[in-house]
Amino acid sequence: MEKRKKPSLKLTQAPALRQDLRLFAVLGVTEEDFLRQAAELEADPLFARLAAPGPDGQAPLARRRLPGASYAFFQACGSDALASAAGAGAGAAEWLAGRPAMLALAARAGLANFEKYFLSGSPYPRGEAERACGFTAREAADLKAFTEAFLMAHEHTPPAALPPLFLRCAATIYAEAGRLEAAYNHPAYFRGVYSINGRALTRLLKSGGLSRAEVSRARALAAAAQRLSWRKAGFHRVLGALIEEQKDFLLGRGPLKPLTQRELAARAGLNPGTVSRLIASRTLLAPWGEELALKGFFRPRSAYIIDKIKEILGRGSGAKTDREVADALKKKYGLGVSRRTVNLYRTKTGL
Repeated sequence: MEKRKKPSLKLTQAPALRQDLRLFAVLGVTEEDFLRQAAELEADPLFARLAAPGPDGQAPLARRRLPGASYAFFQACGSDALASAAGAGAGAAEWLAGRPAMLALAARAGLANFEKYFLSGSPYPRGEAERACGFTAREAADLKAFTEAFLMAHEHTPPAALPPLFLRCAATIYAEAGRLEAAYNHPAYFRGVYSINGRALTRLLKSGGLSRAEVSRARALAAAAQRLSWRKAGFHRVLGALIEEQKDFLLGRGPLKPLTQRELAARAGLNPGTVSRLIASRTLLAPWGEELALKGFFRPRSAYIIDKIKEILGRGSGAKTDREVADALKKKYGLGVSRRTVNLYRTKTGL
């Protein structure tokens, strides 16, 4: 009889979630508790062994960036409250004193160049950043060192010490040349998620270098890393789908589109209940600087249709029949609405 293979641990973004109460607990905790759990996990000495490469160069737990993830350096570094919290540790005073100059230098580079050369984890050819940004070699080196120091200081600032904005506000949205970019307000999302290398993990657990208790705890730590990573990856998908669906609104080209959490869940490939948990009490900063609740991006189709009826009728003019309004909705906005539905909305709103 063939032996059944043990299921391997790996990060999955499949839409079908197991009824794992611990996973639902991670999805439902506040952002402060979530970041605290992640920090405590990574501070565990045994976790450091899981993240260390083995003899073959492969680590049981490897961190990888989420596709398209960025960090809101300008928002974070520009906040006096956050800079003070991040600079509370020993040795931070000197580089924090140079913060205004570094912010100005980053602004000179421009958003695209700063992302490419100073936030990217990959090395770049010597001289390329200087030429692209118009920097001297010393300026480029100073900005790179400062950016890395600020990122580390921000990530290791205790969640309880962070300004409330950087706990509830998930991301800052930038609009540049008709395009949108979402930059996370906390480095934990920018730096990515852990994926589990099943072979490397098994090799470590069977190496004899861990006690029986450590083997059990290592499995628990790997599973916890998987759950925390799933929350990050799930939120990243939800945020990306939401921005894509409401891009015209965020670019100032129109009102919010009709959208429900169930529809967004289908687009993101997630369970509607998961989406509801992930966006609860979270906000983002719009390109014009206003803080908006994520739940406010969902709008019933009826409200959208009523707005379009108002546009068709015009200010102070109701001299159109219900049939004419229905035809205009179809022709101008592609909305298939019956004459009776138009009549219902007009009667309900007094149009």
